[in-house]
Amino acid sequence: MHEFARAGRHYVLRVSPPSDEISPYAMKAILAWMRFLAERGASVTKPILSTQGNLVECIEQEEGRYVVVAFDKATGVLAEELSLDRWNERLFETLGRTAGQMHALAKVYVPASDALRRPGWDQTGNCFNPVDELETLPQSIQEKRVAVLKHVRTLPKDRDSYGLIHADFHGGNFFVDTESGTITVFDFDDCAYGCFVMDVAMNLFDMLVLYAGGDAEAFATKFMKAYLRGYRDENPLGAFWIGQLPHFLKLLEIGVYAQVHQYHDPEDPDPWVGKFMVDRRYRIEHDGPYVDVDFEEMLS
Repeated sequence: MHEFARAGRHYVLRVSPPSDEISPYAMKAILAWMRFLAERGASVTKPILSTQGNLVECIEQEEGRYVVVAFDKATGVLAEELSLDRWNERLFETLGRTAGQMHALAKVYVPASDALRRPGWDQTGNCFNPVDELETLPQSIQEKRVAVLKHVRTLPKDRDSYGLIHADFHGGNFFVDTESGTITVFDFDDCAYGCFVMDVAMNLFDMLVLYAGGDAEAFATKFMKAYLRGYRDENPLGAFWIGQLPHFLKLLEIGVYAQVHQYHDPEDPDPWVGKFMVDRRYRIEHDGPYVDVDFEEMLS
């Protein structure tokens, strides 16, 4: 990642080295979606065109193809680096509004071609579907995941509830500007078709790991009430889908556990992983809720 300025504006240049994970074709699909969002007022980093008028440029080298893209530079600080005492209900509401804006626009987004269509969330790797790590899970936890998936796959996929989502909407992928009260989302590499409530679940999931207090249920209730005020100003989200949050939180909990459990060192100073892993296997195997909140009751 490199910052540069031109004509008084600041941008970020991203150069991806040769890798099977980053293809120019997938990147074009991702950037087309981001540009659609930005041009319609969503608070995301806008991709900018190269001097040749392309969203993606490729540099061929002996070792392979480098993929180069650029974006407007977001203001503020990385959300996961902002201490929770600097968050407030207004920012929680803004986060919800930001998610709601993206989902409302997803309902009307039509890719310009099949080549620009992203996969479904369960057809690619992400925190909900960590393809490469699933085999490392203990059998007992794999069985728990199968049970959650059985329910999730019964849910409707209509235009009002299912569309393009960020799918990696945690505090490492958006900036918070406390002065202007704005939130700017970036890193859409995992974007995929999924239930809109999956992004909502990830926002709550991450906030609860970052939360350092003792009453997680009270914090979750406070966060979600403010978040949903903002979200529902932009996009309807009824009691049925709010009621699905525990299932998606559990799917995400198992997915993140799969990604980190085999590498986790109890002495590792990483505060996010360290906090998340405390009693995590026991809680998953014994069907403990990720957070014990009646989400449908919250709406009243």
